[in-house]
Amino acid sequence: MEPVENFINNVVRHMESDLTIKQLQKLKIVLTMDVSKFQIEEAKNEVIIYDETSDIAAYKQYFVSLKLRGLAEGTINLAMRTVDCFNRYMRKPFKEVTTNDIRLYVASRGMQGGISNATLNRERGAICRFYQWLFDEEYIPKNPARRVEAIKVEKRLKKAFTPVEVELMRNACIKPKEKAVFELLLSTGCRVTELTLLSMENYDQQSGSITVIGKGNKERRVFVNARAKVAIDNYLKVKPHIVGPIICGLHGVGTGMTSNGIQKMVKEIAKRAGVAHAHPHKFRRTAATFAIKQGMEINNVRIFLGHSDIGTTQGYIDVSGMDFKQVHERFIA
Repeated sequence: MEPVENFINNVVRHMESDLTIKQLQKLKIVLTMDVSKFQIEEAKNEVIIYDETSDIAAYKQYFVSLKLRGLAEGTINLAMRTVDCFNRYMRKPFKEVTTNDIRLYVASRGMQGGISNATLNRERGAICRFYQWLFDEEYIPKNPARRVEAIKVEKRLKKAFTPVEVELMRNACIKPKEKAVFELLLSTGCRVTELTLLSMENYDQQSGSITVIGKGNKERRVFVNARAKVAIDNYLKVKPHIVGPIICGLHGVGTGMTSNGIQKMVKEIAKRAGVAHAHPHKFRRTAATFAIKQGMEINNVRIFLGHSDIGTTQGYIDVSGMDFKQVHERFIA
C-alpha cells in the first residue's frame, strides 16, 4: 500500500471513535484531495514502533471502511464477530491463510450442529469479503477466499401474518403503548431498530408521515394510516411529549424502547392472541404482502421498505393464497 494511503487510513482510523460516519467520510475526502499536493515518504527508522501493514492495522482499517460505507452498526458487529471467531480458530498471519483453511473452518462450523446453511453461508461470506478487502488493499499477496464455494441455501417461503392473525393480535393489545407499537409496525413496515428511533421531531402529524434513518444511513419517509394515528394519539394522552422517541422506554419521556423490549412485547401480545411464530420482522413481511395484494407495484413496495435491491423485496412477499390468474389478467391481458 502506498505511503499516502497509509497516512490517510491511519488518520481516519484514529478519528473513528470521535466522528460521525458523515464526518469520517468528509475527512477522508478532504485528506485525499489535500494530500495529493504533497509527496509523502515513510521514515526509515531502526526501531519500528508501529507497523502500518501489520495484521492488527489491517483488521482495524477493515471495520473502519465498513463504517465509512454507512453500514448499520448491527451489520458491522456481526461481521466483526464472525471474523474474530475465524481468526481465533486459525491463529496465523492473514497472508498465510489458505483456501483450504477457510473451507476447513466452514466445514467444522457445519459439523457443530444447530447451524443452518443460511447462517453458515453468511459466515462464509463475511470471511470471504474480509479477505477480498485485504487483497484489494494489498495487505496480502493473493486472495485465499476467491475459490471458496458458496453454500447452497434452501429457499423457503417466509410467511406473513394472515388477516385473521392480525385482527386477533389487534384485539389482544391491552395498553395504549402496545396498540401504538402494533399499529406502527404494521403501518410503516419499519425494521424493529428503526421503530425505536422514530421521533416526535420527525413526525408530521398533519400528513401522517415520519422520516426514518434506515440501513446504510439511508433516509426515507414512512406513513401512518388512520388506525396507527389514532393509536399514537391515544398513547400521547397517556405519555404526553413533543420531543424524543415517539414510543418511550422504561425510563419515561426522552428514552426509547429497545429492540429486545419490542420483541418481548410482540411475543406477549401474540401469546394472548394465540398466534404462533410472531416477531417484529414478520410485521414487515405482512406490510409488504398486504401492499402487493392491494395492488401496489413491487418497485413502490421496495421504496416503502427501504430496499436497494428489488430481489430483496421479492423475498418479503408471501404469495400463498394469491390469485395469480387475477393478477395476470389485470396486468398482462
